[in-house]
Amino acid sequence: MNCPHCKSPVSARAKFCDQCGSNLAKDAEFLHQKALDHYHRGLIDQAVQLWVEAVAQSPDFSKGYYYKGLALYDRGDLQEAIDAFERALEGEKEPFRVYFKLGMAQYGLGDLKGSEESFRRALQINPGSAETHYRLGLSCLRNNDLESARQALEEAILINPHYTRALYILGMVFAQKGEIDQAIERFQKVVQISPSYTSARFELGMALFKRGNLQEAAEEFRRTVEISDRFVPAHFMLGEAYRKLGEFGDATTAYNQVLKLNPKDVDTYIHLAECYMQLDFMDAASEAVDKALAINPNHRDARYLKKHLGEMMTPHKPGF
Repeated sequence: MNCPHCKSPVSARAKFCDQCGSNLAKDAEFLHQKALDHYHRGLIDQAVQLWVEAVAQSPDFSKGYYYKGLALYDRGDLQEAIDAFERALEGEKEPFRVYFKLGMAQYGLGDLKGSEESFRRALQINPGSAETHYRLGLSCLRNNDLESARQALEEAILINPHYTRALYILGMVFAQKGEIDQAIERFQKVVQISPSYTSARFELGMALFKRGNLQEAAEEFRRTVEISDRFVPAHFMLGEAYRKLGEFGDATTAYNQVLKLNPKDVDTYIHLAECYMQLDFMDAASEAVDKALAINPNHRDARYLKKHLGEMMTPHKPGF
């Protein structure tokens, strides 16, 4: 470490500088250097305490408040982080980064209006920050302001056309708005850029499924489970797509994979039983229904299928 005044090397434990005599124990900048060293080594509590001491020595030390806020944010003390960032703004000449981190802390605390305001103020200073546009879009989306979310996310993508997270969330916005073609276009861009982006490929399958492109949807769900074979929703939707296509054998394979991962999924047992019935595998269908009823004896569809299977498997006497 160096003395903040004469730049001479000094020990982190030094109380005074041997060269210029500065009182390092009460020097905000020196305490800040020590705090940064602790912070980068993961000693968050010690770093916070040193920044507390630094701002006590120099109440206008905005840099100390900012870094104290960062450490508190990392520790999960979001309200205290917000308080520190707001104090940092009082004396910060270039407040972009402070507004950005303030917005992040407010978002984490659920103050969506506050986070939107902070991100917008950050963008007034630096409108070319794709990350800030993206974060603003998330705040607007969480606040159900879909149009503002769309605008913010599209700004992020204009700055960085390969910003896959922004493209993915924009696809989700369009999906929520019911603009399925627009959603498909964004999800397709994501998987073109990042073929292993599991969530985007799954949502592409969902959008295609909603549009009625069942074969294409099945292909995306199949690719999703190839990437992440424990992603239960993709296995289930693969089964749904095959079932609607009339490919009941492939559907049963997908549903059985769901049940390997989640053996208490009643609805999957029901769909599996329906597929077995279509294949005329009545014993297998009955077994699936019994497993569903063992989990939920009052499940309406399971009880109906139990009765229906019983009627189908009961021999009829001649003349009746």
